[in-house]
Amino acid sequence: MRLNQKLSEKQVLIIDYIENYVYENGISPTIEDVRIGCKLSSKSVVSYNLNILEENGYLDRKRGMARSITSTKEVEKNSDIVNVPIVSNISAGSPLDLFSSDEIFFKQRSNFESISLSKSMLKNNTNIVALKISGDSMKGDLIMDGDIIILDCNNISTNDIKSGDIVAARVNDDYATLKRMFINNNKIELRPSNKLYSSIFTDKNNVKIDGKVVGLIRNY
Repeated sequence: MRLNQKLSEKQVLIIDYIENYVYENGISPTIEDVRIGCKLSSKSVVSYNLNILEENGYLDRKRGMARSITSTKEVEKNSDIVNVPIVSNISAGSPLDLFSSDEIFFKQRSNFESISLSKSMLKNNTNIVALKISGDSMKGDLIMDGDIIILDCNNISTNDIKSGDIVAARVNDDYATLKRMFINNNKIELRPSNKLYSSIFTDKNNVKIDGKVVGLIRNY
């Protein structure tokens, strides 16, 4: 625990909780996580104290971005934090529009909502984006409506994907969906893990991969 006359006992509790949460989970806590973890009465109490900690240089936050609360102590000693932009929704049911890979990379420079992850969680640390899940066609793989998936947009040709990988795939270049991809010569099956949905079958040259799923984040 820190001892600093500028900080109240409550503020010391909050900053210690944030540091421990990032260490144990590899991502920053939400305001609700801090409220519950520190047994505080409301989110407004958390926000008030976070503002004081930020003004005094103990925290770094990006306004409007989820899970972006980090201790400056952690930032200084931990250059292994990467901010992953949440660039779009993707359907785990019927296909829907999704940014193309080129659009994703371009828009990474924009002010997207993002989440902070430890680089140790990721094999690659560049061209990584997050997508919010809409639908339940992948619930057999425990990917549920409202979850956030982490998508690796490196090495994303159909030749780089292994049969059975979960991918964000675009069919006929006009819509995208989240499915397991199975390859049989020049044929592709995009298979859901919910029996209420049917597979998509198409030729290999009709499919463009926007990324492979490498992580999952769920808020309880």
